[in-house]
Amino acid sequence: MNSKQKAFALLLLFMLSGVQVMTQDLTDEQRKLLEQSQETHEFQAETGRLMDILINSLYTQKEIFLRELISNAADALDKIRFLSVKNPEILGDKTELAIRIEINTEEKSVTVTDSGIGMTKNDLISNLGTIAKSGTTQFIEAIKGGNVNLIGQFGVGFYSCFLAGQKVTVASKSTDDDQYIWESQAAHSFAVSKDPRGNALGRGTQVTIHLKQDAVEFAEESTIRELIKKYSEFINFPIYLKVTREVTKQVDEEPEQQDQQDQTDDDEVKVKDDDDDADTKKKATKTIKEKVSEWMQVNENKAIWLRPKEEISDDDYKKFYKVLSKNSGEDPFNWVHFKAEGEVEFTSLIYVPKRAPSDMFDNYYGKQTTNLKLYVRRVLISEEFEDILPRYLSFVKGVIDSDELPLNVNRETLQQLKMLKVISRKIVKKILELFQDAASYDEEDEDETEEGEEDDNMAETTPEEQQRLKDEKRKKKMDEYNEFWKEYGKNIKLGVIEDSSNRQKLAELTRYNYYLNYYMKYIINGIISIYYMIYINSRLIQYISNLILSIYQILYLIFYFRWYSSKNSTELTSFDDYIERSKPGQDSIYYLAGENKEQLLASPIIQGLIKKGYEVLLLEDPVDEFTFQHLNEYKQKKLVNVGKGDFKQPEDNDEQRKKQKALKKVFQPLTDWWRKLLSENVDSVVISQRLIEDPLIVVSSESGYSANMERISKAQAYSSKGSNSQQFGKKIVEINPNHQAIQELLQRVKDDPDQETEEMARVLYEAALVNSGYSIPNPEKFASRFYKLFNSALGIDRDAPIKEFEVEIEEEPETSSEPTVDQDGTKWEKVNTDDAQWETVSDDKRDDL
Repeated sequence: MNSKQKAFALLLLFMLSGVQVMTQDLTDEQRKLLEQSQETHEFQAETGRLMDILINSLYTQKEIFLRELISNAADALDKIRFLSVKNPEILGDKTELAIRIEINTEEKSVTVTDSGIGMTKNDLISNLGTIAKSGTTQFIEAIKGGNVNLIGQFGVGFYSCFLAGQKVTVASKSTDDDQYIWESQAAHSFAVSKDPRGNALGRGTQVTIHLKQDAVEFAEESTIRELIKKYSEFINFPIYLKVTREVTKQVDEEPEQQDQQDQTDDDEVKVKDDDDDADTKKKATKTIKEKVSEWMQVNENKAIWLRPKEEISDDDYKKFYKVLSKNSGEDPFNWVHFKAEGEVEFTSLIYVPKRAPSDMFDNYYGKQTTNLKLYVRRVLISEEFEDILPRYLSFVKGVIDSDELPLNVNRETLQQLKMLKVISRKIVKKILELFQDAASYDEEDEDETEEGEEDDNMAETTPEEQQRLKDEKRKKKMDEYNEFWKEYGKNIKLGVIEDSSNRQKLAELTRYNYYLNYYMKYIINGIISIYYMIYINSRLIQYISNLILSIYQILYLIFYFRWYSSKNSTELTSFDDYIERSKPGQDSIYYLAGENKEQLLASPIIQGLIKKGYEVLLLEDPVDEFTFQHLNEYKQKKLVNVGKGDFKQPEDNDEQRKKQKALKKVFQPLTDWWRKLLSENVDSVVISQRLIEDPLIVVSSESGYSANMERISKAQAYSSKGSNSQQFGKKIVEINPNHQAIQELLQRVKDDPDQETEEMARVLYEAALVNSGYSIPNPEKFASRFYKLFNSALGIDRDAPIKEFEVEIEEEPETSSEPTVDQDGTKWEKVNTDDAQWETVSDDKRDDL
């Protein structure tokens, strides 16, 4: 609410409530004297100024006027329909209940007509002449809670007409009175008079808005049609728009043109048969284009979310999705349709698109918007939510409709943030349940499938055939979910990262995650239901409820995770699948993050683990490593990054530890020398237990950036350009004691290393950087050292200078200009020296050339 709206709200509050301001520091005797002598006055207001504040402060967009007029018309139609249930004769001859909108492009006006209940003269004066008086509210009070679903609440929507109109004319005919006209220019007064046209409307109300100069765009058919579809597409009553289109038709020619044609025919000499004399003369016609006006229904789509789910087919859901998403070419992945009850009641229909939007992450952390539309009694209130859904679920589409949402007077925003949180919590819960259902295939799914099939067919199939069919259906469902994961897996991972509440308790509760499919959600729903029924005002219970729901949502997200692994790099796997395949006694889940799974599979970092039969998850999505850092554990198994220097090799028994200690002592001269040589970038050089064929690898320290995180950080637009060791931490070098190159280096270090040994050590380190996924800090120095070592390997002086290579240039022989003569006397002469082509010529032709 802006400052103007706040000021107006305070002004309206004082004017309508009759607040008396009393001095607080008076004694009882002084107060009695004051009460005896005081005079009571009513607040005064300048009507014109008040109308200006009302019109221009409540609403932010001029187009709202059409939504308000259609809503008022729908209320009028609802009222007459409600009354006609008990008294059908009230409809009279005008049984059609509809809204018609007509545009006059010449006069720049818009007219909205309904066949509703209409207004008497007193109604016009009372409802339109009194600010903040709602005829709808008065009607609801009069019928004492009858079953009628009306939109109007505040009695100010009508005045939005003056946002776009300089003058508003209202003609209305009630069954209890004659037809009257109300007219105003939003100034100090309005006029009411009997309509000289008589009771032309029959019944209903007609509102004509004469547009301002800066609002003439509303006198265009396309603009009005788009606004109807945007705000009022799902109104219960048909909305007709009068449109003009061009048609072609055949008409008779004008008489003058016909006489001229006859004269021409008489002048011509023709021979006619007797039969021709009997023929009648055909009339000449021509084709013309003509503009015709007709009524076109704009709101042909129905609000299917208000119908019971049992009455809606899958085809109906898919058809409505195409209307909602403006995508006629593709069906949704899935949908959920539910009605929420309790603190706030609403109906919602949520769709998950089959394909992710191409621009989904272009402005992910910018202004948050969703694809959900909020309707109140089928009238669009807002399609820009900032808090209704978390960012990672912004791809879902759908509608939310409620009859009880507390709106601001302008009906553009919700009043209470608490209600939004309740709606958000329930919608997120339903969406996660939808994901969970897509990710699992269990006995319930099989039972439902079997019930839908013919008993005779099932009886004819063997148990093996039945099992094969079940396996095919299970595989089909998992394939569908894998496609979903490829589209939205990153969103789900971001959900875990961004949902910070109760993350520390996640490790303790994830062991129950496997059973959440059936039991946990029912337990939680039961707790929440008891909370709503008994402890609705208890903040402690509300806190506990929110705590459980937050954990519940994160657990659901974890269940959906899928990655590639060293066991199978072509199919996605889950945490549970990994644990089922893990070795006995394995208490960790190993993973390595990188640019793509092919590079990760070839990485020397995991070769030792693979050789010993351990499985490693391959994280190729940039967000994967962030996700794993926030999870830490899953089912009491620690998530371990094998690309870190603090990684401990599994199966490290006493014999291996003794061997490792002995190797450390033997290679200490090399490790100490190498660490000193690379002290600017390297923290330590240690003996590796995981290398198989490579001489060495480079890993990060426990607190440093992994190769993948360093690559991602350097790619950021605002990354700093400091030294690698300062920004990303120093590295750890692990050497392979079994490699001959390392053994040779050890011997050279013992024999007093020379410059060539140092350069070899640096080149080995920089090559290992690349092989481990890091980038080389100074590639030009690496190239220079590599070329020198290459010279030495070829037996060339490593510092041999570059000399210009000398080559002898052969002189071209002079060519004769005389033509070549073959043995048969044919003469050849070069005629084009550029193309060096020869052709046969005669003596005469040669002389001419």
